[in-house]
Amino acid sequence: MLNHIGISISDPSEINTFYQEILEMKLVKQFTLNSDLSKQIFQINKETNVFLMQKDNLILEIFINENSALKQYNHICVNVYSRSKLIKKAKEDNYTCTIIPRKKHDLVFIEDKIGNVFEIKEK
Repeated sequence: MLNHIGISISDPSEINTFYQEILEMKLVKQFTLNSDLSKQIFQINKETNVFLMQKDNLILEIFINENSALKQYNHICVNVYSRSKLIKKAKEDNYTCTIIPRKKHDLVFIEDKIGNVFEIKEK
């Protein structure tokens, strides 16, 4: 039933460097959320760029917002065919990778530059 997940990032270059290159998502649509609608929905009185990104059935609506996100338990879990390939690419591009060894399967989390956390599972 999930349609999409909305998140914020502070640096628009992350669309390419993290979401397209690391997570291999495709840009579906780009638009500008005007300040009136932004204020009505989010109580943020400013215009912002929004990017709709997709990989398989996961759709992220990514808002550009210069304000830093607070640390929380929020995360998005994605399935990939090769975790080792994704981890290698993320580390080469200086993204924070947390790998927690476990008996059955290691836990893997990767953060974008503003702190959005992605749990990475292998298909």
